[in-house]
Amino acid sequence: MKRLRLFCSVIVILCVVFIGAPALAKSLKVHITGPAKEHDQWVGKAFTIGVSASGFDQGSVTVSSSAGTATLPMERTKMNYLPFTPTVSGAHTITATVTLDGSDQKRTSSVTIMVYPISAEERAAWMVQTALACVGSTDAEKFVRYAHIKADADWCAAFIGWCAKQVRIPDGAGLQSIYAGVNIYRLQAKPTCKTCLGNYLARFSATVLDHGEVVQPGDLVFFIWGSKVKAQLAAHPGYTQHWHGNASHVGLVTSVQDDHFTFVHGNIRMKHNTFGVALNLSTDKKEDQTYADWVIAFARPHYDYAEIP
Repeated sequence: MKRLRLFCSVIVILCVVFIGAPALAKSLKVHITGPAKEHDQWVGKAFTIGVSASGFDQGSVTVSSSAGTATLPMERTKMNYLPFTPTVSGAHTITATVTLDGSDQKRTSSVTIMVYPISAEERAAWMVQTALACVGSTDAEKFVRYAHIKADADWCAAFIGWCAKQVRIPDGAGLQSIYAGVNIYRLQAKPTCKTCLGNYLARFSATVLDHGEVVQPGDLVFFIWGSKVKAQLAAHPGYTQHWHGNASHVGLVTSVQDDHFTFVHGNIRMKHNTFGVALNLSTDKKEDQTYADWVIAFARPHYDYAEIP
């Protein structure tokens, strides 16, 4: 009888060990609930990291970026709301970790978010990287969708605007344009007539560089092909001496050397009669001359536009 009782006691203990252990492991939980991926984040703008967790003795959140790793203590069960202000742009990996004292049990939850730059220099660099990554693409529909124009329209300007959208440069910076023109007039207020307002809104808002100013990566380069000069002269006498902000084509400068520059531009004829994104040198041939021969102006976008949502 005693042996039977002892045997039953051992069975009960084993049941507690083997049934209770999975229950203990199941109680240890952690999950990152924020920041919301649909909300963009910028350098210097604080956001909140949300973490739900339970069954832990120790918990922390790490944020890893090019600036290093920051560790934030997680002290509450259920919900934790931890403020964090990014100091650098780029990918930030957020990892929440919880552990049990005296146990090998650990749970983690991780998410990666993008933090966008606000400095003019970084925004220009991100524009260049984005444009270069598109070289060879013939997906015109993707580039024009935001501009509400058809893929068979002239979309060189829309491509520039698409790049700006990808790196979250605010619309107020003036990189949204329908055609290859730039507003060269210092207007105190937007035009009141419909036609003038439409032309005004369809141009880039940028600072046209004076002759001799140093061109930088991220600047816009405007061209007018020789075949188009005659029409411009008819519409605007003295056009070649006094530019009216109209152009045939626009590209984004990606690098500058002593004797040439490189640029990325959209709506370029590719193989099989398609149109796509190309990378060219200013010394490359165009209409029996070089692209440099058809440059009418360079302009610097307002990358320093400070307002963000």
